[in-house]
Amino acid sequence: MPRSILVLLVTVIAAILPRPVAAQQRGDSTARDSMHTHLLRTRDGSTLIGRVISDSADTVRFQSNGAVFTLSHAQVAELRALEPSQIRRGEYWFPDPNRTRLFFAPTGRMLRQGEGYFSDTYLLLIGVNGGVTSNFTLGGGMSLIPSQDPLQNIFYLTPKVGLVDKPDFALAAGALVGVAGFEGIDAKNRSFGILYGIGSMGSTDKHLDVGAGWGYSGGSLSGEPALMIGGASRVSRRVSLLTENYYLPTLAEHGIISYGMRFFGEKLSVDLAFLNAVGPDATFLFPGIPYVSFAVKF
Repeated sequence: MPRSILVLLVTVIAAILPRPVAAQQRGDSTARDSMHTHLLRTRDGSTLIGRVISDSADTVRFQSNGAVFTLSHAQVAELRALEPSQIRRGEYWFPDPNRTRLFFAPTGRMLRQGEGYFSDTYLLLIGVNGGVTSNFTLGGGMSLIPSQDPLQNIFYLTPKVGLVDKPDFALAAGALVGVAGFEGIDAKNRSFGILYGIGSMGSTDKHLDVGAGWGYSGGSLSGEPALMIGGASRVSRRVSLLTENYYLPTLAEHGIISYGMRFFGEKLSVDLAFLNAVGPDATFLFPGIPYVSFAVKF
């Protein structure tokens, strides 16, 4: 592996790898005070953060900001306990709505059953993913490149299976199975894709992701895997820093590096990043090739 890529990977690991447990537990006084904190969302769209005083067959009594509310179950759209890490300085930090992905690559985290999102990259590549179960996600999409024949585009499926799901570690395996309908491509070479495994270490707010994938085209599987190392570090309630980097041994030991930011609310996320090729003959372009993508959770 070229020295420049090795140095990059070591730097990424040092920046993103979760700190020792002792360091992670600073500020636990706030966490202990929030052990019984709940989120209540009403059907009219209001969101309350507080605690459940009582929950009977017909009503819920809920305390928030010193006031006590009594609501019927028919008025409640969602009521769930919050993790201590989701309350910071008395403020609710909602989860990253696109936590199962970096920029393009998946993480080891899975969508919950019934959870899903719509994504659009460069306004030309759209996709939809949904949690069939908590351990199986199925997605698919297509390109929107203009053509006289709509079938002369790219179509793909993205099945993903969760193997391990713990608070500080997740492991998954999956595939991208695609077909290119472009004119001029021989029929036997139209199929393409990748088979991969990916592990995520750390929390959903700060994690290191390491994976390997075997690409294929026209029924021929690559003998050597492409390696991916990336991760995310949440720096504020609505912003995370992300990086996603590849080592491609089949392309004369070249690689791809990327860095950028994710801006998000409870339902919408927008990724803005820059990409660069690295390797013996690659020319580094500062700041890089722009990458733009957004996703809407449903």
